[in-house]
Amino acid sequence: MNLKSPLRRTAVLAAGALIGLSGAFALAGPASAHHSTVSGSAECDTKTGEWVVTWKVNAYSGYEHNAPTFKWTKVESTPAKPEIDNPKIKVTGEQLPDAQELVGKQRLAADEKGATLTVAAEWSNGAKDREDHTASVEFKGDCDKTETEEPPASPSPSPSTPAEELPGEPEPIFEADCDTMTIGLDNPADGVKFTLDFATSKGEERTLVINPGEAKSETFSATPGFSIKLTFSATVEGETFSETTTIDYEQPEDCDGGNGGGLPVTGAAAGGIAGGAGVLLAVGAGLFFMARRRKVKFTA
Repeated sequence: MNLKSPLRRTAVLAAGALIGLSGAFALAGPASAHHSTVSGSAECDTKTGEWVVTWKVNAYSGYEHNAPTFKWTKVESTPAKPEIDNPKIKVTGEQLPDAQELVGKQRLAADEKGATLTVAAEWSNGAKDREDHTASVEFKGDCDKTETEEPPASPSPSPSTPAEELPGEPEPIFEADCDTMTIGLDNPADGVKFTLDFATSKGEERTLVINPGEAKSETFSATPGFSIKLTFSATVEGETFSETTTIDYEQPEDCDGGNGGGLPVTGAAAGGIAGGAGVLLAVGAGLFFMARRRKVKFTA
């Protein structure tokens, strides 16, 4: 019995030592697993004549669950300029997720011979890289700008629909004498449907529908101060465009008490008629333009 006692004591001590060592390794294991990595590759961009270096960096804590975050304590590249385009590959103090690869590009002049990147990290649990980690990339051969630049895209599209498919443009109808004013449209056979809504200064309202191939007009009794609020509408493929304008009546200067009837108008009065016709032409052309745009197909 006495011989067995020392052996038992020795076995207990050995077991305790093993347990202590196991605990020490368990505590030291994660800390020793903390490390960062860096790698790089390069290729020539023949469109610009520049070396494009792709850097990949990462930081590992060794924890599978509840991993700590980390921050960079060193990020140094040679050449230092231009900088890497990823703002997370920089010493900013920002805490970053563990074990997630970061990729950034650095564009360097064609006469450079190579590039290096050195990184080091510190984790939120207090662990740090034991040493810096560096990757180097050697540029082999020449990096010349060989590809021609593509011509700039056209700033505006061009119509691809043949001209014969476009709607015809209407002609305005406008006449004025000493006591009447006539307004309408001469719509070509290849035109679109137009609707003219009249609202006079006297409170009268009329509507005139002019289909393709029709020439229609409305005549109104007119005295000085008379005006017509005219709304043009054009319907194209089920969609209606409209525009409104006001046309003022101008009595010819050579009228005798407003009984001039339909006598020809000359001199200053002709200017008033031309003005009214111009308004009709402008509004009609505007609607024609919208109708035309609606039917034309554009290509870049």
